[in-house]
Amino acid sequence: MKKFLHFSLIALILAFSCAAAMAGVFPTTPTVYVGYGAGGGTDTAVRPVVAAMAEILGEPINCVNMPGANSAVACDYVLKQEHNGTSMFATGTGGFSSYPIYAYSTSSWQDWISFHPYSGPAVFFANKSSGITNVDELFKFLADGNKFGVGAYGNGPHTQFEAICAAKGVSAPQYSLFGSCADAAVGCIAGDVMVGAGSLSSVIDYINGGMLTPIFVTCADPFEFKDIGVTAPSVTSLIAGTEGIPNLNETWPIMIPRDTPAEIVEALTKAFNEAIKTEAVKKFAAEKGFNIIGLTGEEADKFLSYSISGYSWTLFNAGLGEGNPADFGIPTLKDYDWEKVKLTCPAYK
Repeated sequence: MKKFLHFSLIALILAFSCAAAMAGVFPTTPTVYVGYGAGGGTDTAVRPVVAAMAEILGEPINCVNMPGANSAVACDYVLKQEHNGTSMFATGTGGFSSYPIYAYSTSSWQDWISFHPYSGPAVFFANKSSGITNVDELFKFLADGNKFGVGAYGNGPHTQFEAICAAKGVSAPQYSLFGSCADAAVGCIAGDVMVGAGSLSSVIDYINGGMLTPIFVTCADPFEFKDIGVTAPSVTSLIAGTEGIPNLNETWPIMIPRDTPAEIVEALTKAFNEAIKTEAVKKFAAEKGFNIIGLTGEEADKFLSYSISGYSWTLFNAGLGEGNPADFGIPTLKDYDWEKVKLTCPAYK
């Protein structure tokens, strides 16, 4: 009997040890709530990284699209869930930075720990039958009162175009909103608008497929669409005063509430850093025109807070929305000082 109890105790200890060894990072299967529709720029950018992280962690991570209010619907939904690592949020820095201007949400960078895999430019394009092939033709077309297609007010391409119009000294056009960058491209192909802009990652396949004419890109260098043998110039070479436009290029961060347990954040950070080095993610980034930047920790906080300054003040100066960045303590880029800005987050006090 004693021998039986001895072996039973050993078996029980081994069972508990195995269970502990097999215990996952998350209490239940986590979900990343993508703040835009399926197939859009954010959705396209986020999913490969999440898939690589899940494989590295050895646990599934779901992705669910929850569009609305430039991703603020998903943002506020995740903040209301238990902060135990099972609910995350993915967005574009342009949309996230527009919240104070449009009163979409009171959330800002201080609420989140963010992981930025890569940055990417916008591309400005035209319907193939429009005859528009260059920047002069584009602005002449818009000066005649024609509309310009974008995914949403305050996203990266929209904000960048507002800054470009300001640099050129012309009024911004009337916009047609399509919900996502990919949908703006589809709308342009269909002739709902003749010109528009979207994140390069979500439009590149349409351009390489010969369905749209690229006009220019917002990266610092020209971009070659290899499948059609066309190189789109950088806006910085076309319009004076746009040298800073590449600094407004978006990233697509995966975000988790800042008070998430440290061991989960640590595991996610490790998985993220490994994920952006995988061949699958590197190949995807190259195909979509992304630059892998891999921002985490304080570096990510600094970048996101800087982006909020750039985007929110650009939108405010363009007379869009009703919110004033100054009312939220957001400095202009001229006055931006990370050593001061970071003190607005309790984690740095």
